[in-house]
Amino acid sequence: MTRYKPNDPRDYLAALEFLNFAKEQNLEIVLDTYSPPRSGKQNRYLYFCLAYFAHCYNCTEAEAKEIYLKRFACPQIFEQQFTMPNGKTETWYRSTADLSKDEMAMAIRNFRAYADAYNIPIPDANDETSIRVCEQQMQRTKHYR
Repeated sequence: MTRYKPNDPRDYLAALEFLNFAKEQNLEIVLDTYSPPRSGKQNRYLYFCLAYFAHCYNCTEAEAKEIYLKRFACPQIFEQQFTMPNGKTETWYRSTADLSKDEMAMAIRNFRAYADAYNIPIPDANDETSIRVCEQQMQRTKHYR
């Protein structure tokens, strides 16, 4: 699949050339928008948030991710439903690996708000000092778990 940026004149001309070629060949074209995948920085910060929440709420990181993030804090992002051939509706939850950059930002924002409602303030991604303090606190008490 080739990506074209419509604001780039070279890409725009290349896309038009491809469309003309497809028209001449009577090909079917599927157009879709591209949303960039989550960044590594977002991924690290999400897993810090999950670890800190799990530490404060006394649950595992897996529980924090699967239950509190996906089901309670952000069901609108993660929950997917489909109908089986027998007519029964099944619910499943998307992986965080499938999220776009915007969806990941929304999931992090919603999870921080959810944690804050339970008096677990998670530091901002840019507050490196507070993040380091939280990591040290988790490190000091991890042998008690």
